[in-house]
Amino acid sequence: MPLLPTPTDFGTDRRASGHTRGPLIRGSGWLLACALALGTPCRAADEADAQTAAVATGSGPLETAIVVETLQIEEGPGGKEIRRWAPADRLTAGEEIHYTVRVTNPGKQPVSEIVVTKRLPYGVHYLSGTATGPACEVQFSSDGGNTFAKPERSSGGSKKAPRKSATVEYTHVRWILGNPLAPGATALLRFRAKFS
Repeated sequence: MPLLPTPTDFGTDRRASGHTRGPLIRGSGWLLACALALGTPCRAADEADAQTAAVATGSGPLETAIVVETLQIEEGPGGKEIRRWAPADRLTAGEEIHYTVRVTNPGKQPVSEIVVTKRLPYGVHYLSGTATGPACEVQFSSDGGNTFAKPERSSGGSKKAPRKSATVEYTHVRWILGNPLAPGATALLRFRAKFS
């Protein structure tokens, strides 16, 4: 069985300002998607890495990076509220997690038909209505990534007595970008979740 390069490496996102921001997960979704499409066997480590990485496919090469953070709120001098982003290294039950998936076109040609899929790790539950991205359609899977659809909106009911919809536990979030990604450009895809 041929060994493919591991599609992710863990590092830290360093901004131009020099401060560190969250654990960074890098991956070449295009390479992994090509390997899977061609039926090339992957190492077990690659399958485990695919659960933490975002897989991006399109008409050309794409790179993904994921930043996972929590918003820390502390009381500062004079009782003033101080908010800062912190890496989501240690989580407690009920804590809200902020995911940012960066999709970059490293090539010299625009990439179109971009689809980015992120598997939700065990114990992480998507917060309804929080997935966003530039000019994209967001879809979800609740069956391990076998099928995807837009979230169902409850219909019926009234403002006084809205109809309750069943809670759906999603396993994957998928973004379908409506516009091509220019060479060197990066699209930011975001969602929030709760850890249990």
